[in-house]
Amino acid sequence: MPALPISQLPTSAALTGVELLPAVQDGATVRATVAQLRAGLAEVAHGHALADVSGLPAALASKRAVGRRSLWLPAATLNAPASGGAVAGSTDSPSHGVVLRTLDFAADAVTTAQALIALPKAWNRGSLTVQPLWTASGGGGSVVWSVGGVALGDGDGLDAAGGAPVTLTDALTTADALHAAPESPAITLAGTPTADGLTLLTIARAAEDAADTLDAPARLLGLRVFYLVDAASDD
Repeated sequence: MPALPISQLPTSAALTGVELLPAVQDGATVRATVAQLRAGLAEVAHGHALADVSGLPAALASKRAVGRRSLWLPAATLNAPASGGAVAGSTDSPSHGVVLRTLDFAADAVTTAQALIALPKAWNRGSLTVQPLWTASGGGGSVVWSVGGVALGDGDGLDAAGGAPVTLTDALTTADALHAAPESPAITLAGTPTADGLTLLTIARAAEDAADTLDAPARLLGLRVFYLVDAASDD
């Protein structure tokens, strides 16, 4: 029988498993059936049903559902009230021209600023914590930050009082250097948090606190807000 390329061989019928094929095994050419090759590669049929994988997205999502998230709020996104508000400023480094927006909190009076945020619907509506990031152009001592907040739901009045504030203290170590303050204690919001509501945070420098000894403006660069989620998405 003349040698023919595979493309010129007749088309086979459905394979039954008894057909012979050449194979190389341990350096020798041997014959094997289609059934033998199939058995060495995989099962003829698998026992999995569509239901076995249909829940995979939800199962994977559940692994991510509960956890801690953070939200960065630059100082430029905060608002200072007309009375007793922190003063908007900026830093411009002399050597490399690094420009950063700040909110400057005076050393001799209580000054405040506010952040209005919409947390994800996946938020568990629980307490929050914050970490102020700040600097100072000089002086020495420690600054006491005070943070509180209120949840605003659909139909709630906007002129709402915040909950009891928490405080945290951080010391100036080097002028014009980044200072990451300790994370605050848990902040319990006033009001009732809702999926479609807003959260108003008020940060103040507690200049009247005996532990606030920094004799220079504390220059806030921003706030890192931490919260917990109990769902994989905002659906």
